[in-house]
Amino acid sequence: MRWRVTMAAVLGIAAIPVPARAASVDVVAAVRRLQAQGSPVKVFQHTSVAWPRDPRFDEMPRGYCKGGSDDPHVTGMARLGRGGVVAADMKRSMPFGNCRLRFLREDAAGGDRRAGDLAQVGSATHRVRSVGGVLYGAGPAYGGTSWARMGKASGGAALYGDQIVDAFDLGTLTALVASASSSRPGSAVHDADDRAIKKTWGYRGTTTFGKLFEISKPFRTMLGGRLDPRFSGITVFWGIATDMTGKPIVVQAVWRPGKGYPAESVAVSTRFSWDVKASITAPRTGRAARDPYGDDVVDLYRS
Repeated sequence: MRWRVTMAAVLGIAAIPVPARAASVDVVAAVRRLQAQGSPVKVFQHTSVAWPRDPRFDEMPRGYCKGGSDDPHVTGMARLGRGGVVAADMKRSMPFGNCRLRFLREDAAGGDRRAGDLAQVGSATHRVRSVGGVLYGAGPAYGGTSWARMGKASGGAALYGDQIVDAFDLGTLTALVASASSSRPGSAVHDADDRAIKKTWGYRGTTTFGKLFEISKPFRTMLGGRLDPRFSGITVFWGIATDMTGKPIVVQAVWRPGKGYPAESVAVSTRFSWDVKASITAPRTGRAARDPYGDDVVDLYRS
């Protein structure tokens, strides 16, 4: 009971103190309808990351290291279709502080490719778009302000990379709901426009990187098709809050592997608004670029 109360607070979808109802909300059926309708959705996402402590911080003068949160923020629009997210157009920022940027640039000068890419990612807001089976990017990390083509990718490639729980993939969603430790009325949550949705249904449960890799094709795609055995046992606490028609409003994932891992803890909260319009088309581009190594949190767990 103690764990249930604690994790409910972390996931932000704590059950209200009333008996579970016999007729629950069906999020799987709702997502299937949204796919069939080709529904557009507005997205707001915040990721909180606890990076391993860099001892160079201790060498800096007191008060010298300022600014930044090191937490990725993503906003934008996506569209559902057969199979899940078929297109997404997102703005992404990771506002590093002055000391972290300095250390990344030092590491990059020493030949660390990931550090070099992270320094570019943390220097500005970037645009990422996935549509028609192609991923596009614009911003310093992609070689310039104009759009560049980065190669073939899934429709959800621009959206997923921090959020490892794809609630718009029916296979993933069905498996998670079937294993949920709780499915009951939930407390109020806020959508992507920060509007309160007071009547909600909440699902929550636990899985592992290894199990999620088995049940979720999008997660396998994020990891490049291979899960390093060192990470397979990482426990993931997940939660999905819906409105009373079953439409997902908040999807959250938390994992805390601790010291010795690329990130000691990660908490991702993705919020959605459904009363929107969106037209996502392929941008004009005359150049190509590579996808930066390290612009998504999940890149830390790639083999």
